Amino acid sequence: MNSDPRFINNVSHGIPKVENPLSISWHDSTWIPMLNGGNIMDYFSERTNPFYDRTCNNESLKMQRLGIEHLSNMVGLEYVLLHVQEPILYVIRKQHRHSPNQVTPLADYYIIAGIVYQAPDLASVIGSRMLTMVHHLQSAFDEASSYSHYHPSKGYWWEFKDNEKKGLYNLYHYLTNT
Repeated sequence: MNSDPRFINNVSHGIPKVENPLSISWHDSTWIPMLNGGNIMDYFSERTNPFYDRTCNNESLKMQRLGIEHLSNMVGLEYVLLHVQEPILYVIRKQHRHSPNQVTPLADYYIIAGIVYQAPDLASVIGSRMLTMVHHLQSAFDEASSYSHYHPSKGYWWEFKDNEKKGLYNLYHYLTNT
């Protein structure tokens, strides 16, 4: 079984289920008091961080004791510090480098007060907003439907429960019958 913390213990048909990385966070409380722009990449590359891929170019440079400036000459997966707003916010980008001038962003991670989160991608944000919108539209439709009534001899009519809405109903009824 995989020891990666993103894998859930239940297995379906021999395939381990992966937890959504947008719903997990990671932190190491021993580092938090001393985090800064100079050591944030070391913090992010901790072995217990489920967001960090050990096969990246950053690890190769670490093993060879080379500086981060050599990343631009390598091809493959890498992590770069994208934004620093000390002492609380750091943004790290996971990207695939194709050449010294061409990279493809794969994911962004933000560290707020020492806690690492994966930033949602555009599809996740739009999907979440659409789901919220549909929920609110359905709620509005259900409420509007609860005020609508039908009888074969009378047809359709609106019946509101509270007095303020009854006044609107009476006004509507008066205007439609004149």
